[in-house]
Amino acid sequence: MNALVSAVELVVGSLLILVSLSSAFRTVVLPRASFDPLTRGIFLGFRSLLFAIAGRVKRLDRESVLSVHAPLALLTTALAWAIGIILGFSLLFHGTGDISVEDALVLAGSSFTTLGFYPPDEGIHDALAVLAAILGLGVVALLISYLPTIYGLFSRREVTVADVSIKSGGNAHGPDLVRNLTRGSDTSRIDDMWVEWGHWLIALGETQTSEPSLNFFRSPRQQRSWLATATAVLDAAVIRNVVIDAPDSVRADMTYRAGVEAMVSIAHFFFVRPQGEDEHYTLLAREDFDGMVEQLEKASVPLVDNLDDAWEEFANMRSEYEPHVLGMCELILPPPAPWSSDLLERPRPPIPRRRLDD
Repeated sequence: MNALVSAVELVVGSLLILVSLSSAFRTVVLPRASFDPLTRGIFLGFRSLLFAIAGRVKRLDRESVLSVHAPLALLTTALAWAIGIILGFSLLFHGTGDISVEDALVLAGSSFTTLGFYPPDEGIHDALAVLAAILGLGVVALLISYLPTIYGLFSRREVTVADVSIKSGGNAHGPDLVRNLTRGSDTSRIDDMWVEWGHWLIALGETQTSEPSLNFFRSPRQQRSWLATATAVLDAAVIRNVVIDAPDSVRADMTYRAGVEAMVSIAHFFFVRPQGEDEHYTLLAREDFDGMVEQLEKASVPLVDNLDDAWEEFANMRSEYEPHVLGMCELILPPPAPWSSDLLERPRPPIPRRRLDD
């Protein structure tokens, strides 16, 4: 019976260590989008808790509550790795020698933290203590390098978020972006931005999936959001080539393609996958489009003659990314923004989060 218990402890302890190391590897080391159940569970668990709290407070206070989500979940994930490894080694210590459960737990903690206040008594425990110390140092080294990387990516992302918000005159909004950067028939100002914005969208699609915790980091300014910014740039690219009476911009088209791919890849990573008849749609109505046209006309922006065809093409192109944007809005609950999170108030098809084969 004792041999069976020891065997079970060895197996369970090894699994705990492997699961913790695998989670750390997928989250920190692996340079590609990778699904990790432990990290995902912690982030979504804190999401449910904090969103429930945020739903009971004022809007401004809600942003303060939600702003701690990503940092708190990230630190809890690191703590979960440490606890998993310590518990795993405590089972290994207990299963390979004559030592109490309490002493095995203390020995595992002493070895993992490299404090060495509880020396092992057996040869096999010496080897396990060394291994635990190596893994402990490795986890600390990963965190030391990981946190600056995360905040470096966050800072670079927010530079463009601030830039688009300022150029929009407040909240990031595609029509405002076009109106403020277009003077008469001169589209050079906005055309000069497509390369920069396109590169930002490409980087967004890569970093927000390889480092998924970035999706939950909220902007320093409460009214700003990376999701609203990406939507505004996509809307602006569509308006530039569909609504404005000017030669099509290849760069705007490339920015649109980069943005659609980025939004789809980010949404799919979180299993936000609209399908069937609900895969492509827009909640914007013709009245929204006509209101945008009126504002552009007041700014003396030249528009195409056939606005009916322009509306059809605009709606078709927006339907390529809007369902994914709204699905992500449901997931991260960004601040209200026109033509993105504000549309959550309108009736819409449900977007279940489910894991499907690509």
